[in-house]
Amino acid sequence: MNSRILSASSLLSFEIEPDPNPLTVSTAAQPVTGRLNIQVGVGNSGPAFCKSIRVRIRIGAGASALTENRSQLTSAVTGATGWTARPGFAEGEWQVFEFAADRPVNVTGRAVTLVISQIAVNRTAGNADLQIIEESSPTNGSFTEKTTDAVVAKFPAEFVFRNFRPTKVMVGNGEKATLRWDGSAGAEYTMFWGRNRSEDVSGVREWDTPEGLAEATGFMLQAKVTAGGETLTHTLTTVVMVERPDLEVGDLNIGGKTTFRGGPLEGLVQNPVLIYQPTRKGTYVVDFRTQGPGIIYIRAHVNASAQQNIDLSAGDTGMAKNVARVMVTGPGTFGTASQPIASGRTLKLVTIWPETSGDGTVEYVWFPLGPQEPPVRLG
Repeated sequence: MNSRILSASSLLSFEIEPDPNPLTVSTAAQPVTGRLNIQVGVGNSGPAFCKSIRVRIRIGAGASALTENRSQLTSAVTGATGWTARPGFAEGEWQVFEFAADRPVNVTGRAVTLVISQIAVNRTAGNADLQIIEESSPTNGSFTEKTTDAVVAKFPAEFVFRNFRPTKVMVGNGEKATLRWDGSAGAEYTMFWGRNRSEDVSGVREWDTPEGLAEATGFMLQAKVTAGGETLTHTLTTVVMVERPDLEVGDLNIGGKTTFRGGPLEGLVQNPVLIYQPTRKGTYVVDFRTQGPGIIYIRAHVNASAQQNIDLSAGDTGMAKNVARVMVTGPGTFGTASQPIASGRTLKLVTIWPETSGDGTVEYVWFPLGPQEPPVRLG
């Protein structure tokens, strides 16, 4: 896993990927030659313009240096046209590489990948210093230089950390997942998953989740090694999918039919809202416009001459003859849990309450699906 880095003043972001990853130091018997892929992207402040980027690599034999051999280092650009990788040059203990754009580039996402290769990694483990200097502007004018400091971890030659994977890429809902990896001894391993869950897994190379999974879950395994008084970290990630997962959503827009199975819509159907209640006998026609999906229900209670109490349920359109008639017309009519009335629909509520009928009440009730404002009366 590569970290996205940026400084407080930078307008761009950078993701540094060593190859091989993780990078290990050279030995007399086994020299290591690597490369750095530096992906340039948009920063936290949004799109910006860039004229050039300089990358400075520390040269030397110590832990904070990446290589002793500056002469064989090369540079290149991939992933975009209109950029030139200029030859590197020495600047004290640094080797500097400049990547210039033919014209200012408007960086709105991932822009370009800067490559420095033929790196003969030195023999001292530690965090090697790297500096990235961008010439950027938020407005395509008044370009200034901004520096981002970074490090590249060089692990001991014997360090191994790879093949982090689940035994099953998909588990059933409620089933535990098993993850495996290859890792050298002497490192501290920590598993991160879910919502701020973590566990020390240093003593194993195969691990079961404490509980079954109910949704697709990402796992991050972090390895820590201490070398030369410095802590070096490297992370690997994987994902386990879940068949028929539980879902937690924010806004949900449903364009087609939706069918719910397996029990009540707990947490989805919100508290009902009384939106209209005619209070006198007569004929009433009013329009309402929905502000979210839901179901409309008519509750009518009439004490007629026969002393009948009549409840009108969704799907009916009227009541006893010579008592009262109520109806809803419009797209979806009443709606159901599997086919609710959509947002932005106009419903016509009709109430005909003859003078000859008995006393009673009529209520039009809205059952919203999810949190929303109730329907709005028009006119």
